[in-house]
Amino acid sequence: MKETPALEWASAAVGLALAATAIGFTAWDALFGAKGPPAIEVKLVEVTPTAHGYVAQVEAFNHGGEPAAQVQIEGVLSSQGAQQTSGFTIDYVAEGSKASGGLVFEKDPRAGELMLRATGFADAS
Repeated sequence: MKETPALEWASAAVGLALAATAIGFTAWDALFGAKGPPAIEVKLVEVTPTAHGYVAQVEAFNHGGEPAAQVQIEGVLSSQGAQQTSGFTIDYVAEGSKASGGLVFEKDPRAGELMLRATGFADAS
């Protein structure tokens, strides 16, 4: 019977160490990871003029400890004494991740005051 080469033993040891590390990090996060409701922050990325108005590209980042589904994003543009509201829904935002979309306005959001917020979500866990 042949002996197992040293390189094969070394490869097996590296694989075992990587697998044990991955399992350890997963267990640590499951036991001690920060949990809490989704906390959605909405930021304006850019404004693009179109043939039918302006598109405000926004990004929603979930700072919370749980994922969120059906995240409702709203933008309210106040310009020259008038208000316009636009909104959209993001299907899913995992904890610690972001998603993006666009709000459509008749007037340029850069010329007025644009308030952005998440107005609701469904539990996704």
